[in-house]
Amino acid sequence: MSTRNERRQRKKQLGRRVLDHPVTKRMKRNLREGGKAATEVFRLEGETPERHLYFDVYSMKKWAEAHGQLVVSTLCWERVNRMRSNGAIDEDRLANHTTKQQMEPIIIGIDAAGPGEDQILDGSHRFFAYAMAASAAGMEGAPLPLPAYALEPAEWRQFLIPRFIAKAMRFDETDDDMSADVADGFRA
Repeated sequence: MSTRNERRQRKKQLGRRVLDHPVTKRMKRNLREGGKAATEVFRLEGETPERHLYFDVYSMKKWAEAHGQLVVSTLCWERVNRMRSNGAIDEDRLANHTTKQQMEPIIIGIDAAGPGEDQILDGSHRFFAYAMAASAAGMEGAPLPLPAYALEPAEWRQFLIPRFIAKAMRFDETDDDMSADVADGFRA
């Protein structure tokens, strides 16, 4: 935990434009409501850091559960293999967190990675764990059903975090404990 002076310095560094923005205020409310889990941010890698997209996962998940339409998606084995080969899955998180949780629907952003390129915005580790369980059961390659919320662009765009906020909150500087940085930035 940081001292009061450190929090004041951090608040000064962030500046009023960031702290008074509606997205930041929403994330701050989420932090009070959901604790550290409310600070989860998904970064969709762009060609350069300036092209990265950042999503407020906690708010998106709450919205999807309340307003989204649950659909049956199909487990895409090609995506599973890409996730395995490109390092998208953190094996420690998979072993210590995901496998101990109840399976919830994933959230897919329609066209989030570009026209015709859907992207898992929440649930990559659950998706991968489901695939590993299916593989262990001898069903690798089968078109297995998977519960998902499929959000259209107009729906997922409301959860984008503006780039200037992402930069001020240093989302590009760390992957290990981004939640701590977000939470620390909001403490008053």
